[in-house]
Amino acid sequence: MKYISILSVIIFAVHGFVPHADAQLRKANRALDRGNYEEAMTLAQELMDDKPDDHKTWDLMARVHDHLATQSALIGVRQEYLDHVEGMVEAYKKVVDLRPREGDQVNSRLQIFYYQTFNSGIEEFTNAQAVAGDDSLQSDHFRKSATYFQASSVAAPDSSGAYINWAYALLGAGDSDEAVIPLNLALEYGGPDPEIYSYLARIYLTSERAEQAVPLLEEAVEQYPDHPELQNFLLNAYSETGQDDLAIQRYATLVESDPENPIYRYNYGSLLLQANEFDGAVEQLMMAVEIDSTYVDAYYNLGAAFINNANSVQQVITDMDDDMRARKDVITDEEEQDILDQIDVMAEVRRGLYQLSIVPLEDAKKYAEMQEGRSVMEICSALFQAYAQTDQEDKAMLVSDCAGM
Repeated sequence: MKYISILSVIIFAVHGFVPHADAQLRKANRALDRGNYEEAMTLAQELMDDKPDDHKTWDLMARVHDHLATQSALIGVRQEYLDHVEGMVEAYKKVVDLRPREGDQVNSRLQIFYYQTFNSGIEEFTNAQAVAGDDSLQSDHFRKSATYFQASSVAAPDSSGAYINWAYALLGAGDSDEAVIPLNLALEYGGPDPEIYSYLARIYLTSERAEQAVPLLEEAVEQYPDHPELQNFLLNAYSETGQDDLAIQRYATLVESDPENPIYRYNYGSLLLQANEFDGAVEQLMMAVEIDSTYVDAYYNLGAAFINNANSVQQVITDMDDDMRARKDVITDEEEQDILDQIDVMAEVRRGLYQLSIVPLEDAKKYAEMQEGRSVMEICSALFQAYAQTDQEDKAMLVSDCAGM
């Protein structure tokens, strides 16, 4: 009986033995419960050496990163917070890889984390708007908002909403260059969006990255062919990258394929105007306002085409006069009179071009004044020049104020 009793004790002792890894896991969980997160991390890292293929090890690591992320957020250590968020998500992915049946539980945890961080981002964004008078404090709230939305995107990388709000928060903080990454991700996961295209275009075109804007905007105008702002951005991008000929060719093709599109006509005409091809510019811009009778920019550029043409004629007159004066000692009276007659003819042509600019500029002013918040200063300035060059001094005075004179 004594032998059996000893054997029973031995068997009991063997059954009651706790392996080292399990003891470490329990110890780590107790450290988490007590809020000793650094100790829990140390124990979790030790477990990685002992049992790297145990889903419980990775689950522990995920929970430790989760707690450390919360702690980092409270003390405002942005990069450390995001590092722990990424560590948490990667650890949870490993849990599912090792034990697929844990997938639903892991997805539930990540979804909760997503909603929590997304709501925190909204809260900080609202706080930023509430302190609009304090630039420093507002910027701080926007950056905190961006950090939370970025964390949301880590937890749910297919969510375009997280990327969009992350980008808008960065833009609110004045960090436009940083906003490029989430804006591009928003397009990748959320699909085409004219507002996102516009934000990216502005950033590229104002930071000497026009070469990046060109393919983006070509894609954008293909998606939204009737969006005037995107079309104008593309023209600017072509211009800044020295691709004016390509732009003219592109819009010639677009006009041919869709001749009733006033935006295509306007852009084609404006490109021809920039290239000093005045007759072609006038033709396209006249078609634009015929299709859309309230197209302010088309009316203005039509007027500008006549004025620029008039100015080019004036330059020819000036060159002829300078040449005549330089050769005054060698030319005959008859030759001089012939030059003066030519100058008189060209002066009438110049005056006629100024006269032709007035009607479209007056239309531009009329329709611009119907648009709330639209400035007419540039239009009035062109009108003042046209009136002055055609001896309409009273009308010139009437637009002098709105021209800022």
